[in-house]
Formats: sequence, C-alpha cells, structure tokens
Amino acid sequence: MHLYRLKMVRSGTHITLCLVTMMILTLVSSSVAAPTDPQPHTTTEAFLDSVATAPIVSTDTSIVKTRSNGKLDSTLTQVAIAAETSVESALSLADTQAVNHRDGHVQIHLSIDPARVTQVQSAVEEYGGEITGTGFDNTLMQAWMPVEELQSASEIEGVDYIRQPEEVIPLGNLQTGTSTTEGVAAINGPAWQSEGYEGQGVRIGVMDTGFTGYSSLLGTDLPASVQARSFIDGETSVESGNDPHGTACAEIIHDIAPEAELYLARVGTTFDIEEAVNWFISQDVDIISSSIGFYNQTPGDGTGAIADLVSRASQEGILWITAAGNDREAHWSGPFTDANGDQALDFGDSPVNYFVDENGDPAAVRAGFPIRVYARWSDWTNVDQDYDLFLVRWNSAEERWEILSQSTDFQDGQAGQRPTEFVAGVTTGASTFYGYVIARANADDTKPVNFDVFTPNFLSAFVNVPERSLANLADVPDAITVAALDITAPYPQESYSSEGPTNGPGGVATGGFIKPDIAAFANVSTESYDDPKFNGTSSATPHVAGAAAVVWSANPRYTNGEIELFLRANAVDMGNPGNDSQFGVGRLFLGEPGTETIQRVYLPLTQR
Repeated sequence: MHLYRLKMVRSGTHITLCLVTMMILTLVSSSVAAPTDPQPHTTTEAFLDSVATAPIVSTDTSIVKTRSNGKLDSTLTQVAIAAETSVESALSLADTQAVNHRDGHVQIHLSIDPARVTQVQSAVEEYGGEITGTGFDNTLMQAWMPVEELQSASEIEGVDYIRQPEEVIPLGNLQTGTSTTEGVAAINGPAWQSEGYEGQGVRIGVMDTGFTGYSSLLGTDLPASVQARSFIDGETSVESGNDPHGTACAEIIHDIAPEAELYLARVGTTFDIEEAVNWFISQDVDIISSSIGFYNQTPGDGTGAIADLVSRASQEGILWITAAGNDREAHWSGPFTDANGDQALDFGDSPVNYFVDENGDPAAVRAGFPIRVYARWSDWTNVDQDYDLFLVRWNSAEERWEILSQSTDFQDGQAGQRPTEFVAGVTTGASTFYGYVIARANADDTKPVNFDVFTPNFLSAFVNVPERSLANLADVPDAITVAALDITAPYPQESYSSEGPTNGPGGVATGGFIKPDIAAFANVSTESYDDPKFNGTSSATPHVAGAAAVVWSANPRYTNGEIELFLRANAVDMGNPGNDSQFGVGRLFLGEPGTETIQRVYLPLTQR
C-alpha cells in the first residue's frame, strides 16, 4: 500500500496526507496566469497506466488544523498564517483561493450568537473590521476584516464560526444574438400578446450577479425604465463587474412580457440575497426570477435559511422562480468507501476523481483556468464526522499527484461548523491532469454518510452521478425550479441540466422529493451575448418568469399558487409520464390565451 504515506496527529487519531511543509509558501508564489496552450507533457496512456497506484504528495495539514481553532475555516487560516510573513503574501494567497479582498481586508461571514450581536460588532470594529450587515435573525454577520486580524476575529466571544461567504454563481452562460428569444414562439406567447396580455400590472424582480450593459438597452430590448440596485458591498451600480448575465435574463422576460415592470438586484453572496428579497418585498414585487445558485449552504434537502427566505416571500404573495443548475455532468454523490484502507475515498480503482473531456478521456488542462470544488456530507446535526478535501495536479515526470489546494476545516461538533469543505485553485504550468481527493480525517467508519461533490463551470469528473445534482436554492420546495431544454424541437434535455430528486432529510441519498418542477429553453437569442447563444438553466428560468407575468396579466385575481398551478397544468409532458426528476411536469407552454381554467395538475403543491 503506497498510495499515501500517512501521518498521525491530533491525539493519534487524525489521519492526513503527508507532504512537505512548504505548501503555503508555494501557493503564495503561484500566479494566476492567462491561459496558454502548451502541448501536453504527458500521454493519456501513461497516465491511465499509473493513476491507480500513484502516490499523492501533500502538506502536513496539522499546522492549519491546529491554528484554525475549530472556528476559522482552513482557507482563511492559511491566509492568516501567510499574513504573519506579509500582508502581500496573504493577499496573493487569497487570490489563488477565491477569497474576496480589498484594501488589505478580507470578506468574511461570521456565524454569531444573536444575543451577543452588539458585543461582536464592537469587537470586530476594534480590530479594524467593517461590518456591512447583520441578517438571518441576527445569526449571520457580513464583514471585511484586516487580513492580519483574521485569527483575532475568530477568538471574539459570541462568534461561533468564520468562513468565506457562500459565493452566488450564475447558472450560465455555458456558451455565450438581435434579439427576441425564440422561446416566445415556443410557448405560444404571440397569441397571448396579440390578445393584449403582456404582463401589465406585474412587477418582476430579477436577482443576478451582474447587469452590465442594461442601460444601453432601455427602451429597446428592455423597458424604457427599470429600478436597479446593487447589494454587493462597496458598489452602487448593477453594471459593475463586466457581467451581462442578468441583463440577458431581463431581456428574455421583456420579450415575453413587455409591459411588466422590472426590478434588477445585483448580488454576490447569500447574505446579499436576503437584502435583495427585503427590497423586492418593499417594492411589492410579484415574481422573483433568480438564475443563480450556490453550494454547501444546506444539505440539499430543501431546508435552511434561504428556504425560510423563499417561504417568507411566498407568504407575501411572491412567486419565486429559480434555475435548477448546470451540474448534471459536474456532480458526484455516494458513500465513503475505502477498500484498501488508505483513508481516501475510492473513485473506481483510484483515490482521485480526475477530470475528463466530452469523450470520457482524461483531460489535460492548460494553465490559467479556475477550478472550484464543493463537498458536503450528511452530518448536519452533530457535525462531528471530519473529512478533508484536496485539489490535485498530476506531475507526469514523477508520476505522482501534487496538492494544488486543500480544505481541512474542523468538524468536531462545535457551534457554527458545517459538514462541508471547499477548495479553489488555478491550473498552472504545462497542460496536465487535475482531480480531487476526499480523505477521512477523524470520522467514524461505522457512521456512514452520503457525500455530494460539485465542480461547477468546469469539466466533468471521471466518476459522475447525474441524480441529485441540484444547486442550493433549486432544492427549495416553495420555489419553482426550472430545467433546461434545447430550443429546437423536439426540445431535448440539455446535457448539463441538473436533475433531482432532492436529497432526503439531512442530506441522505433517499427520501427526497421531485425537482425540477418545469422545463424551459436554452440556446436562445439575446443582445447581451454574441453567437453562440444564451444557454444554461439561466436562460430557461426567465422564460418561466415572463410566462407567469403574462398569465397573471390575463388573470389578475389569481394568487401566486394559482399561477404556479396554471403553468404546471398547461406544460407539455416530457420524459417519463407525469412529474419526473428530469423535466418536472414538462415543457413550458401557455395553451390558448385568456383561459382561467386549470385543466390538469400532476401533484398538489403540498405533495411536490
């Protein structure tokens, strides 16, 4: 057995991958290079011959584990350690690890005791931190902390845990047109518009990561005026960030429901989502369209703080429509299996789930591409089963895996901890292979857990599980979750479109409920994206939002629940008969205009 050289630390029970202790300095010196295209320096055949038995060389994680004190996530701990050398080293490391920073301050989320919010606020400010908001019933604080004070912040009384904020990710454009979406015709929209049903009297909130270029489309591809507000710390314009994703979504809504009023909200973290929803409620918005998702915030069973937020919006009469996710080919799920006892999860005959191309062959990736890996497991009640996550790079000269980045958070039952790990890295050097490893750190092998791993906006891994590949938010029962179809008849499922069902209670693999709820269109024309066209479940979602507005303008007495029932009743069945976990009730279609009769419903809302 030589896959790993094992080292025992933390009371003799914590098993970690062993490596030279220079990993932090190595990460600090790495740069985010522009993509280049060198020839692969290794062959697929040689890689496949050695991958199952190749050693993994890694750092001793005990330093990070010890310094994190169980209250500071391991990535922020590494940044804090680097800050002891210099602030510049710490910020260079933060760049490689997808840690937001500005002016020497790092953005953090603090899980806090709500009874001590005032004391925590005072202490954060004493350390030079800037608090940008407190929410979710005073259990979460968003702040910017001097990088050299991260360790001190974790010792503040009343702080349960400090982690990187959950990043909001746009669910498209996977490929990125003048431009009326072809989806208008596909849903029979022209017939409704010719009868005067164009979304008049309906207000739609579009929540997204960016609206670059929207102002240039006012009065043409967008309404003559819109309300727009950014909830991202330190920003005032929704056009910041060179991100037209939300603009394209708003275009689709306007194409279908040109008389609807639009409210644009730019968000970057899950904290921003609550602020945006509060604004939507204050503006009497009727529909929320969110072509976004995030990971590791919940067990994937439809529960959690964001699910509570969706429920509150629903109780205010708002119909929330969200994207299923683009992770059908970028998700793995299963138990921890370790046939050879090397403390690493088995992916087939390899401890590394390496990335592959569209043919299923190992993919040699050139330098300069970001990779994010999110892992969670079903231990959300006790949070005392400790696993670690590693992003690895193949060294062909020495036929071994090397650690590119690592996430080694504590899971030992302390307040504020989660059964999750997250790693980020940027491909570097000559083209080579990459993958991820899940290692048992301090977990009881008699307590099985179910894992979910997501690698959004990157290649598929060698071992892949399409089922239960929904992003967080897509699993919420009170939201309408939208899958993606190609716009060309017979409207096949897009290969990336995330599938259900949801996870069962606590994140287990069984006992979940059917999602998505309905399917709509990708590969459509917008002004915001040039050829190839706008796709992803991102483009599918605003089709449903626009359709809902048209129906509401025709039936203004309907409630949000009745609008949903109408959409479900008139959808065209696809896939397995009835409600299924690929297409929901089927393809979005409005039927004939003006009807108030709900003729066919697969399941009552309470049984979804």
